Amino acid sequence: MNNPGIFSNPCAFCKQREAERLCDYITDYHRTPIFFRDYRMFKESNEKGNDSSCDLPLCKMCSNHINGADLCPYHYDLYKQAKDIPQHLRKYQHRERKRLIEGDKLNES
Repeated sequence: MNNPGIFSNPCAFCKQREAERLCDYITDYHRTPIFFRDYRMFKESNEKGNDSSCDLPLCKMCSNHINGADLCPYHYDLYKQAKDIPQHLRKYQHRERKRLIEGDKLNES
């Protein structure tokens, strides 16, 4: 016999299992500015930030666990798309990351 209480908190995606997690994807940043000039500004904002997350209820099977966060299937697809920068743009990304790291090292001195 099915447990009648299982549908009190169903997974938003499969609707067949009990939700045990919430989607952690950040949907709204409550910080100013969103874009930062250096790592120090980013770190300070993260420590004080009060961001909003997706919070869709998820079962273990529908959750995608990434770096300590649970992502719903919808936001997992967005995560994969954002992570996969086209090859022809990666050289610019690497150049800027190197420049930022070198700038941070100079600021620490």
